Amino acid sequence: MLTSSRFVFIAFLTTVLLSGCDPDGSREGSPNVIIIFADDMGYTDLSSFGQTAWETPALDRLGAEGARFTDFYVPTPACSPSRAALLTGRYPLKAGVREVISPRTLRGLPEAERTAAELFREAGYRTGMVGKWHLGAHPDFLPTNHGFETWFGLPYSNDYSPRSINNPRPHAAQWMELPLLRDTTIVEREPDQRQLTERYTQEALAFIREHKEEPFFLYMAHSMPHVPLWVSDPYLDVSGAGLYGDVMRELDASTGRILEELERLKLDDDTIVVFTSDNGPWLLMGDHGGTRGDFREGKATTFEGGIRMPAAIWAPGRIPGGQVITQPVISMDVLPTVLHYAGIRLPDGLDGIALDGMLSGDRALSGNTALDPERPLFFYRSGQLRSMRKGKWKLHVPHAYTSIREEFGGRPGSGGHPGAYGRAEIGIALYDLETDPSESVDLAAEHPDIVEALMVHIEDARDRIGDELTGRVGSEATPPQFIASVWPTLEGEPTQGGNR
Repeated sequence: MLTSSRFVFIAFLTTVLLSGCDPDGSREGSPNVIIIFADDMGYTDLSSFGQTAWETPALDRLGAEGARFTDFYVPTPACSPSRAALLTGRYPLKAGVREVISPRTLRGLPEAERTAAELFREAGYRTGMVGKWHLGAHPDFLPTNHGFETWFGLPYSNDYSPRSINNPRPHAAQWMELPLLRDTTIVEREPDQRQLTERYTQEALAFIREHKEEPFFLYMAHSMPHVPLWVSDPYLDVSGAGLYGDVMRELDASTGRILEELERLKLDDDTIVVFTSDNGPWLLMGDHGGTRGDFREGKATTFEGGIRMPAAIWAPGRIPGGQVITQPVISMDVLPTVLHYAGIRLPDGLDGIALDGMLSGDRALSGNTALDPERPLFFYRSGQLRSMRKGKWKLHVPHAYTSIREEFGGRPGSGGHPGAYGRAEIGIALYDLETDPSESVDLAAEHPDIVEALMVHIEDARDRIGDELTGRVGSEATPPQFIASVWPTLEGEPTQGGNR
Protein backbone atom coordinates (compact mmCIF):
# COMPACT_ATOMS: atom_id res chain seq x y z
CA MET A 1 0.00 0.00 0.00
CA LEU A 2 1.23 3.49 -0.79
CA THR A 3 1.82 5.67 2.26
CA SER A 4 3.11 9.20 2.61
CA SER A 5 6.34 7.84 4.06
CA ARG A 6 7.17 6.47 0.60
CA PHE A 7 7.48 9.97 -0.76
CA VAL A 8 9.75 12.97 -0.19
CA PHE A 9 8.62 16.41 -1.28
CA ILE A 10 9.95 17.71 -4.57
CA ALA A 11 12.36 20.62 -4.23
CA PHE A 12 10.49 23.40 -5.92
CA LEU A 13 7.29 22.66 -4.02
CA THR A 14 9.15 22.88 -0.73
CA THR A 15 10.44 26.25 -1.84
CA VAL A 16 6.92 27.35 -2.68
CA LEU A 17 5.64 26.31 0.71
CA LEU A 18 8.45 28.05 2.55
CA SER A 19 7.62 31.19 0.59
CA GLY A 20 4.06 31.08 1.90
CA CYS A 21 2.32 30.42 -1.42
CA ASP A 22 -0.79 28.29 -1.30
CA PRO A 23 -0.02 25.20 -3.44
CA ASP A 24 -3.70 24.87 -4.29
CA GLY A 25 -3.50 28.19 -6.13
CA SER A 26 -5.72 31.24 -6.08
CA ARG A 27 -8.53 29.82 -8.23
CA GLU A 28 -11.12 27.22 -7.44
CA GLY A 29 -11.21 24.03 -9.44
CA SER A 30 -8.54 21.82 -10.95
CA PRO A 31 -5.73 23.45 -12.93
CA ASN A 32 -4.88 22.31 -16.42
CA VAL A 33 -1.58 20.47 -16.81
CA ILE A 34 0.68 20.52 -19.87
CA ILE A 35 3.92 18.53 -20.05
CA ILE A 36 6.22 19.44 -22.95
CA PHE A 37 8.89 16.79 -23.58
CA ALA A 38 11.70 17.41 -26.06
CA ASP A 39 13.74 14.65 -27.69
CA ASP A 40 17.56 14.51 -27.38
CA MET A 41 17.85 18.11 -26.18
CA GLY A 42 21.12 19.06 -24.50
CA TYR A 43 21.44 20.80 -21.13
CA THR A 44 22.82 23.99 -22.67
CA ASP A 45 20.42 24.18 -25.62
CA LEU A 46 18.42 26.91 -23.84
CA SER A 47 19.63 30.49 -23.39
CA SER A 48 18.78 30.33 -19.69
CA PHE A 49 21.04 27.29 -19.36
CA GLY A 50 24.03 28.81 -21.14
CA GLN A 51 23.29 28.79 -24.88
CA THR A 52 24.69 31.82 -26.73
CA ALA A 53 24.48 30.76 -30.39
CA TRP A 54 20.67 31.03 -30.55
CA GLU A 55 17.88 32.37 -28.37
CA THR A 56 15.01 30.57 -26.64
CA PRO A 57 12.89 33.36 -25.08
CA ALA A 58 9.68 31.36 -24.59
CA LEU A 59 11.36 28.39 -22.95
CA ASP A 60 13.41 30.77 -20.82
CA ARG A 61 10.18 32.47 -19.79
CA LEU A 62 8.93 29.28 -18.16
CA GLY A 63 11.78 29.35 -15.68
CA ALA A 64 11.88 33.13 -15.29
CA GLU A 65 8.18 33.29 -14.35
CA GLY A 66 8.22 29.96 -12.54
CA ALA A 67 11.03 27.71 -11.36
CA ARG A 68 14.15 26.60 -13.22
CA PHE A 69 15.97 23.42 -12.20
CA THR A 70 19.76 23.24 -12.38
CA ASP A 71 20.01 19.59 -11.28
CA PHE A 72 17.09 17.86 -12.98
CA TYR A 73 17.72 14.26 -14.03
CA VAL A 74 16.20 11.47 -16.06
CA PRO A 75 16.86 7.94 -14.79
CA THR A 76 18.08 6.69 -18.16
CA PRO A 77 19.65 8.27 -21.27
CA ALA A 78 17.35 6.64 -23.85
CA CYS A 79 13.93 7.35 -25.39
CA SER A 80 11.50 4.61 -24.37
CA PRO A 81 12.54 3.98 -20.76
CA SER A 82 12.78 7.72 -20.08
CA ARG A 83 9.22 8.22 -21.34
CA ALA A 84 7.97 5.33 -19.24
CA ALA A 85 9.54 6.91 -16.15
CA LEU A 86 7.96 10.31 -16.82
CA LEU A 87 4.46 8.96 -17.40
CA THR A 88 4.39 6.38 -14.60
CA GLY A 89 6.55 7.98 -11.90
CA ARG A 90 8.58 4.76 -11.68
CA TYR A 91 12.07 3.60 -12.56
CA PRO A 92 11.97 2.07 -16.06
CA LEU A 93 12.72 -1.48 -14.88
CA LYS A 94 9.82 -1.20 -12.45
CA ALA A 95 7.60 0.05 -15.29
CA GLY A 96 8.52 -2.89 -17.54
CA VAL A 97 10.52 -0.83 -20.07
CA ARG A 98 14.25 -1.45 -19.77
CA GLU A 99 15.43 -0.36 -23.22
CA VAL A 100 14.41 1.35 -26.44
CA ILE A 101 11.40 -0.35 -28.05
CA SER A 102 11.96 -0.96 -31.76
CA PRO A 103 9.04 -0.50 -34.18
CA ARG A 104 8.45 -4.17 -34.96
CA THR A 105 8.92 -5.37 -31.40
CA LEU A 106 5.77 -6.95 -29.98
CA ARG A 107 6.15 -5.35 -26.57
CA GLY A 108 5.39 -2.05 -24.93
CA LEU A 109 4.38 -0.27 -21.75
CA PRO A 110 2.58 -2.94 -19.69
CA GLU A 111 -1.18 -2.64 -19.37
CA ALA A 112 -0.94 -2.74 -15.57
CA GLU A 113 1.07 0.48 -15.43
CA ARG A 114 -0.97 3.51 -14.35
CA THR A 115 0.02 6.51 -16.47
CA ALA A 116 -0.48 10.18 -15.75
CA ALA A 117 -3.23 10.19 -18.40
CA GLU A 118 -5.15 7.42 -16.64
CA LEU A 119 -4.95 9.12 -13.26
CA PHE A 120 -6.02 12.50 -14.64
CA ARG A 121 -8.81 10.94 -16.67
CA GLU A 122 -10.15 9.12 -13.62
CA ALA A 123 -10.25 12.49 -11.86
CA GLY A 124 -12.47 13.98 -14.56
CA TYR A 125 -9.80 15.57 -16.77
CA ARG A 126 -9.85 15.46 -20.56
CA THR A 127 -6.61 13.85 -21.72
CA GLY A 128 -4.73 14.26 -24.97
CA MET A 129 -1.32 13.56 -26.41
CA VAL A 130 0.49 15.16 -29.32
CA GLY A 131 3.80 13.88 -30.71
CA LYS A 132 6.16 10.96 -30.28
CA TRP A 133 5.01 7.95 -28.23
CA HIS A 134 7.77 5.29 -28.41
CA LEU A 135 6.29 3.00 -25.77
CA GLY A 136 5.13 0.29 -28.12
CA ALA A 137 3.96 0.65 -31.74
CA HIS A 138 1.62 -2.34 -31.69
CA PRO A 139 -2.00 -1.07 -31.51
CA ASP A 140 -2.46 -2.70 -28.12
CA PHE A 141 0.22 -0.41 -26.67
CA LEU A 142 -0.66 2.92 -28.29
CA PRO A 143 -1.53 6.01 -26.18
CA THR A 144 -5.29 5.51 -26.46
CA ASN A 145 -4.82 2.26 -24.53
CA HIS A 146 -2.99 4.12 -21.76
CA GLY A 147 -5.46 6.78 -20.74
CA PHE A 148 -5.25 9.30 -23.58
CA GLU A 149 -8.60 10.08 -25.19
CA THR A 150 -6.88 11.45 -28.28
CA TRP A 151 -3.46 11.23 -29.87
CA PHE A 152 -1.82 12.69 -32.97
CA GLY A 153 1.78 11.83 -33.70
CA LEU A 154 4.46 9.26 -34.49
CA PRO A 155 4.60 5.90 -32.71
CA TYR A 156 8.41 6.06 -32.44
CA SER A 157 11.46 8.15 -33.35
CA ASN A 158 11.49 9.96 -36.68
CA ASP A 159 14.64 8.17 -37.88
CA TYR A 160 13.00 4.74 -37.99
CA SER A 161 12.23 5.14 -41.67
CA PRO A 162 13.75 3.85 -44.90
CA ARG A 163 12.99 7.20 -46.56
CA SER A 164 14.61 9.61 -44.11
CA ILE A 165 17.44 11.57 -45.72
CA ASN A 166 20.84 11.07 -44.02
CA ASN A 167 19.30 8.39 -41.83
CA PRO A 168 21.69 7.44 -39.00
CA ARG A 169 20.24 3.94 -38.96
CA PRO A 170 21.72 2.11 -41.97
CA HIS A 171 19.31 -0.80 -41.58
CA ALA A 172 16.18 1.33 -41.33
CA ALA A 173 14.67 -0.38 -44.36
CA GLN A 174 13.74 -3.30 -42.12
CA TRP A 175 11.18 -1.05 -40.43
CA MET A 176 7.77 -0.10 -41.74
CA GLU A 177 7.21 3.23 -43.42
CA LEU A 178 7.07 6.00 -40.85
CA PRO A 179 3.37 6.41 -40.00
CA LEU A 180 1.62 9.51 -38.68
CA LEU A 181 -1.39 8.46 -36.65
CA ARG A 182 -4.53 9.96 -35.21
CA ASP A 183 -5.53 7.68 -32.37
CA THR A 184 -5.12 4.23 -34.03
CA THR A 185 -5.55 5.25 -37.66
CA ILE A 186 -2.70 6.11 -40.01
CA VAL A 187 -3.47 9.48 -41.58
CA GLU A 188 -0.25 9.70 -43.53
CA ARG A 189 2.77 7.56 -44.33
CA GLU A 190 6.19 9.19 -44.49
CA PRO A 191 4.85 12.63 -43.55
CA ASP A 192 6.75 15.74 -44.50
CA GLN A 193 8.91 16.09 -41.41
CA ARG A 194 9.55 19.74 -42.10
CA GLN A 195 5.99 20.29 -40.90
CA LEU A 196 6.04 18.03 -37.82
CA THR A 197 6.65 20.72 -35.20
CA GLU A 198 4.08 23.03 -36.82
CA ARG A 199 1.47 20.28 -37.04
CA TYR A 200 2.09 19.23 -33.45
CA THR A 201 1.68 22.84 -32.35
CA GLN A 202 -1.59 23.24 -34.24
CA GLU A 203 -2.93 20.03 -32.71
CA ALA A 204 -1.96 21.16 -29.21
CA LEU A 205 -3.63 24.55 -29.70
CA ALA A 206 -6.77 22.87 -31.03
CA PHE A 207 -6.90 20.57 -27.98
CA ILE A 208 -6.55 23.53 -25.61
CA ARG A 209 -9.33 25.47 -27.38
CA GLU A 210 -11.65 22.47 -27.45
CA HIS A 211 -11.31 21.87 -23.72
CA LYS A 212 -10.96 25.43 -22.44
CA GLU A 213 -14.09 25.06 -20.30
CA GLU A 214 -12.97 21.88 -18.52
CA PRO A 215 -9.77 20.71 -16.87
CA PHE A 216 -7.36 19.00 -19.24
CA PHE A 217 -4.05 17.14 -19.24
CA LEU A 218 -1.95 17.52 -22.39
CA TYR A 219 1.27 15.61 -23.03
CA MET A 220 3.20 17.21 -25.91
CA ALA A 221 6.19 15.09 -26.89
CA HIS A 222 8.14 16.75 -29.69
CA SER A 223 9.96 14.62 -32.27
CA MET A 224 12.69 17.27 -32.48
CA PRO A 225 15.55 17.87 -32.02
CA HIS A 226 16.07 14.13 -32.61
CA VAL A 227 17.76 13.49 -35.96
CA PRO A 228 17.03 13.68 -38.80
CA LEU A 229 16.48 17.38 -38.18
CA TRP A 230 13.69 19.15 -40.02
CA VAL A 231 12.31 22.65 -39.72
CA SER A 232 9.47 24.52 -41.43
CA ASP A 233 10.28 27.26 -43.94
CA PRO A 234 9.61 30.24 -41.64
CA TYR A 235 12.40 29.07 -39.32
CA LEU A 236 14.92 27.88 -41.87
CA ASP A 237 18.19 29.83 -41.63
CA VAL A 238 16.84 32.19 -38.96
CA SER A 239 19.10 31.24 -36.06
CA GLY A 240 22.44 31.94 -37.70
CA ALA A 241 23.65 28.79 -36.00
CA GLY A 242 22.85 26.08 -38.53
CA LEU A 243 19.96 23.65 -38.78
CA TYR A 244 20.06 22.63 -35.12
CA GLY A 245 19.69 26.24 -34.03
CA ASP A 246 16.80 26.67 -36.47
CA VAL A 247 15.05 23.63 -34.98
CA MET A 248 15.50 25.03 -31.48
CA ARG A 249 14.06 28.36 -32.54
CA GLU A 250 10.95 26.63 -33.89
CA LEU A 251 10.54 24.52 -30.76
CA ASP A 252 10.81 27.67 -28.68
CA ALA A 253 8.27 29.46 -30.85
CA SER A 254 5.89 26.51 -30.45
CA THR A 255 6.05 26.89 -26.68
CA GLY A 256 5.53 30.62 -27.03
CA ARG A 257 2.37 30.11 -29.06
CA ILE A 258 0.98 27.76 -26.42
CA LEU A 259 1.64 30.30 -23.67
CA GLU A 260 0.05 33.05 -25.76
CA GLU A 261 -3.04 30.93 -26.36
CA LEU A 262 -3.37 30.21 -22.65
CA GLU A 263 -3.23 33.94 -22.00
CA ARG A 264 -5.73 34.72 -24.77
CA LEU A 265 -8.19 32.21 -23.33
CA LYS A 266 -7.49 33.50 -19.80
CA LEU A 267 -6.24 30.07 -18.78
CA ASP A 268 -2.70 31.10 -17.86
CA ASP A 269 -3.50 31.55 -14.15
CA ASP A 270 -5.11 28.13 -14.09
CA THR A 271 -2.54 26.05 -15.99
CA ILE A 272 0.70 24.31 -15.03
CA VAL A 273 3.34 23.83 -17.73
CA VAL A 274 6.33 21.53 -17.21
CA PHE A 275 9.19 21.38 -19.71
CA THR A 276 12.18 19.05 -20.00
CA SER A 277 13.80 16.48 -22.33
CA ASP A 278 14.01 12.69 -22.45
CA ASN A 279 17.80 12.48 -22.47
CA GLY A 280 20.92 14.38 -23.44
CA PRO A 281 22.26 15.24 -26.90
CA TRP A 282 23.18 12.66 -29.53
CA LEU A 283 26.83 13.66 -29.84
CA LEU A 284 27.37 11.06 -32.55
CA MET A 285 25.59 13.46 -34.92
CA GLY A 286 28.05 16.31 -34.36
CA ASP A 287 26.56 19.62 -35.51
CA HIS A 288 23.12 17.98 -35.78
CA GLY A 289 23.26 17.03 -32.11
CA GLY A 290 22.69 19.28 -29.12
CA THR A 291 25.07 20.83 -26.60
CA ARG A 292 25.90 19.77 -23.05
CA GLY A 293 28.29 22.48 -21.94
CA ASP A 294 31.08 21.21 -19.72
CA PHE A 295 29.31 17.98 -18.84
CA ARG A 296 30.90 14.68 -19.79
CA GLU A 297 29.54 12.56 -22.66
CA GLY A 298 25.91 12.61 -23.87
CA LYS A 299 22.99 10.41 -24.88
CA ALA A 300 23.36 6.68 -24.15
CA THR A 301 25.64 7.26 -21.14
CA THR A 302 24.92 7.92 -17.48
CA PHE A 303 27.48 10.69 -17.26
CA GLU A 304 25.98 14.12 -16.60
CA GLY A 305 25.77 14.96 -20.30
CA GLY A 306 23.40 12.05 -20.88
CA ILE A 307 21.07 12.39 -17.91
CA ARG A 308 21.05 16.00 -16.63
CA MET A 309 18.33 17.97 -18.41
CA PRO A 310 17.20 21.56 -18.76
CA ALA A 311 13.88 21.78 -16.93
CA ALA A 312 11.34 24.34 -15.75
CA ILE A 313 7.84 24.58 -14.34
CA TRP A 314 5.47 27.50 -14.92
CA ALA A 315 2.30 27.98 -12.87
CA PRO A 316 1.25 31.61 -12.38
CA GLY A 317 -0.59 32.05 -9.10
CA ARG A 318 0.76 28.79 -7.77
CA ILE A 319 4.54 28.96 -8.05
CA PRO A 320 6.36 32.26 -7.40
CA GLY A 321 8.51 33.27 -10.34
CA GLY A 322 12.26 33.57 -10.53
CA GLN A 323 13.12 30.51 -8.48
CA VAL A 324 16.30 28.56 -9.22
CA ILE A 325 16.14 25.09 -7.68
CA THR A 326 19.57 23.54 -7.16
CA GLN A 327 18.62 20.42 -5.23
CA PRO A 328 18.67 17.21 -7.30
CA VAL A 329 15.28 16.07 -8.61
CA ILE A 330 14.35 13.43 -11.17
CA SER A 331 11.69 13.08 -13.86
CA MET A 332 9.62 10.60 -11.82
CA ASP A 333 8.90 13.49 -9.44
CA VAL A 334 6.81 15.22 -12.11
CA LEU A 335 3.79 12.89 -11.87
CA PRO A 336 3.12 13.05 -8.10
CA THR A 337 3.85 16.78 -8.13
CA VAL A 338 1.38 17.76 -10.85
CA LEU A 339 -1.19 15.43 -9.30
CA HIS A 340 -0.73 17.30 -6.05
CA TYR A 341 -1.20 20.69 -7.66
CA ALA A 342 -4.31 19.35 -9.40
CA GLY A 343 -5.69 18.22 -6.06
CA ILE A 344 -5.66 14.56 -7.12
CA ARG A 345 -4.76 12.09 -4.40
CA LEU A 346 -3.16 8.84 -5.40
CA PRO A 347 -5.53 5.90 -4.86
CA ASP A 348 -4.64 3.81 -1.84
CA GLY A 349 -2.45 0.97 -3.03
CA LEU A 350 -2.58 2.07 -6.68
CA ASP A 351 -3.19 -1.60 -7.53
CA GLY A 352 -0.05 -2.49 -5.60
CA ILE A 353 2.21 -0.31 -7.79
CA ALA A 354 4.65 1.80 -5.80
CA LEU A 355 5.83 5.08 -7.29
CA ASP A 356 9.43 6.24 -7.24
CA GLY A 357 8.51 9.86 -7.83
CA MET A 358 8.66 11.60 -4.50
CA LEU A 359 5.98 13.65 -2.80
CA SER A 360 5.39 13.82 0.93
CA GLY A 361 2.21 13.86 2.91
CA ASP A 362 0.60 16.32 5.29
CA ARG A 363 3.71 17.12 7.34
CA ALA A 364 5.46 18.69 4.37
CA LEU A 365 2.32 20.55 3.35
CA SER A 366 2.36 22.25 6.73
CA GLY A 367 5.93 23.36 6.11
CA ASN A 368 7.42 21.15 8.82
CA THR A 369 9.34 18.86 6.52
CA ALA A 370 11.89 19.80 3.86
CA LEU A 371 13.20 17.75 0.98
CA ASP A 372 16.04 15.46 1.95
CA PRO A 373 18.89 16.63 -0.32
CA GLU A 374 20.66 13.33 0.34
CA ARG A 375 18.11 10.99 -1.21
CA PRO A 376 19.80 8.57 -3.66
CA LEU A 377 19.03 8.77 -7.39
CA PHE A 378 19.90 5.83 -9.64
CA PHE A 379 20.82 5.91 -13.32
CA TYR A 380 20.35 3.00 -15.72
CA ARG A 381 21.23 2.14 -19.30
CA SER A 382 19.51 -0.88 -20.92
CA GLY A 383 18.74 -2.37 -17.54
CA GLN A 384 22.26 -1.85 -16.21
CA LEU A 385 22.64 0.19 -13.02
CA ARG A 386 25.67 2.27 -13.96
CA SER A 387 25.77 5.25 -11.60
CA MET A 388 24.02 7.08 -8.80
CA ARG A 389 23.90 10.47 -7.12
CA LYS A 390 23.44 11.29 -3.45
CA GLY A 391 23.86 14.90 -2.42
CA LYS A 392 26.94 16.27 -4.12
CA TRP A 393 28.46 12.84 -4.76
CA LYS A 394 28.22 10.89 -8.02
CA LEU A 395 29.37 7.26 -8.04
CA HIS A 396 29.95 5.13 -11.14
CA VAL A 397 30.23 1.36 -10.88
CA PRO A 398 32.39 -0.53 -13.43
CA HIS A 399 30.82 -0.60 -16.88
CA ALA A 400 31.53 -0.11 -20.57
CA TYR A 401 30.06 2.79 -22.51
CA THR A 402 30.16 4.37 -25.97
CA SER A 403 32.00 7.61 -26.66
CA ILE A 404 32.83 9.82 -29.65
CA ARG A 405 36.11 10.88 -28.03
CA GLU A 406 39.11 10.26 -30.26
CA GLU A 407 41.09 8.63 -27.45
CA PHE A 408 38.54 5.80 -27.49
CA GLY A 409 38.38 5.51 -31.27
CA GLY A 410 35.27 7.65 -31.71
CA ARG A 411 34.50 10.71 -33.82
CA PRO A 412 31.48 13.01 -34.22
CA GLY A 413 29.53 13.26 -37.45
CA SER A 414 28.56 16.34 -39.44
CA GLY A 415 25.86 17.58 -41.79
CA GLY A 416 23.36 14.99 -40.62
CA HIS A 417 25.72 12.06 -41.17
CA PRO A 418 26.67 10.06 -38.05
CA GLY A 419 30.22 9.68 -36.86
CA ALA A 420 31.50 6.58 -35.10
CA TYR A 421 31.39 5.38 -31.53
CA GLY A 422 34.42 4.10 -29.71
CA ARG A 423 34.25 1.81 -26.70
CA ALA A 424 35.33 3.05 -23.29
CA GLU A 425 35.31 1.59 -19.81
CA ILE A 426 35.16 3.04 -16.32
CA GLY A 427 35.78 1.39 -12.98
CA ILE A 428 34.60 2.48 -9.56
CA ALA A 429 34.76 6.28 -9.79
CA LEU A 430 33.62 8.99 -7.39
CA TYR A 431 33.03 12.63 -8.33
CA ASP A 432 32.16 15.75 -6.35
CA LEU A 433 29.59 17.41 -8.61
CA GLU A 434 29.69 20.68 -6.69
CA THR A 435 33.32 21.27 -7.62
CA ASP A 436 33.63 18.95 -10.61
CA PRO A 437 30.42 18.77 -12.66
CA SER A 438 32.53 17.56 -15.61
CA GLU A 439 33.29 14.31 -13.76
CA SER A 440 36.98 14.68 -14.50
CA VAL A 441 38.68 14.08 -11.12
CA ASP A 442 38.10 10.65 -9.61
CA LEU A 443 38.10 10.87 -5.80
CA ALA A 444 37.35 7.22 -5.04
CA ALA A 445 40.82 6.50 -3.67
CA GLU A 446 40.66 9.56 -1.40
CA HIS A 447 37.21 8.78 0.00
CA PRO A 448 36.81 5.00 0.38
CA ASP A 449 34.31 5.57 3.20
CA ILE A 450 31.99 7.51 0.88
CA VAL A 451 32.31 4.84 -1.81
CA GLU A 452 31.43 2.19 0.73
CA ALA A 453 28.39 4.13 1.94
CA LEU A 454 27.13 4.73 -1.60
CA MET A 455 27.61 1.08 -2.50
CA VAL A 456 25.07 0.22 0.21
CA HIS A 457 22.50 2.16 -1.82
CA ILE A 458 23.68 0.53 -5.05
CA GLU A 459 23.19 -2.93 -3.56
CA ASP A 460 19.75 -1.99 -2.29
CA ALA A 461 18.75 -0.73 -5.75
CA ARG A 462 20.09 -3.90 -7.36
CA ASP A 463 17.92 -5.97 -5.05
CA ARG A 464 14.75 -3.87 -5.41
CA ILE A 465 14.88 -2.40 -8.92
CA GLY A 466 17.27 -4.83 -10.61
CA ASP A 467 20.58 -4.67 -12.45
CA GLU A 468 21.58 -6.58 -15.55
CA LEU A 469 25.26 -5.83 -14.94
CA THR A 470 25.18 -8.16 -11.94
CA GLY A 471 22.36 -10.40 -13.11
CA ARG A 472 19.89 -9.18 -10.49
CA VAL A 473 16.15 -9.33 -11.07
CA GLY A 474 14.70 -6.71 -8.77
CA SER A 475 12.01 -7.68 -6.32
CA GLU A 476 9.96 -4.66 -7.49
CA ALA A 477 10.76 -4.98 -11.21
CA THR A 478 8.01 -5.57 -13.78
CA PRO A 479 8.67 -8.07 -16.59
CA PRO A 480 8.28 -6.72 -20.13
CA GLN A 481 4.84 -7.28 -21.62
CA PHE A 482 4.70 -8.97 -25.00
CA ILE A 483 1.75 -9.37 -27.34
CA ALA A 484 1.34 -13.01 -28.39
CA SER A 485 -0.01 -12.18 -31.82
CA VAL A 486 1.27 -11.27 -35.23
CA TRP A 487 1.61 -7.67 -36.27
CA PRO A 488 -1.77 -6.36 -37.47
CA THR A 489 -2.38 -4.00 -40.35
CA LEU A 490 -3.32 -0.55 -39.15
CA GLU A 491 -6.10 1.22 -40.95
CA GLY A 492 -5.25 4.33 -42.89
CA GLU A 493 -4.50 6.01 -46.16
CA PRO A 494 -1.49 4.66 -48.13
CA THR A 495 -0.29 8.18 -48.89
CA GLN A 496 3.37 9.10 -48.96
CA GLY A 497 4.46 12.60 -48.07
CA GLY A 498 8.22 12.37 -47.90
CA ASN A 499 10.80 15.11 -47.42
CA ARG A 500 12.61 17.43 -49.75
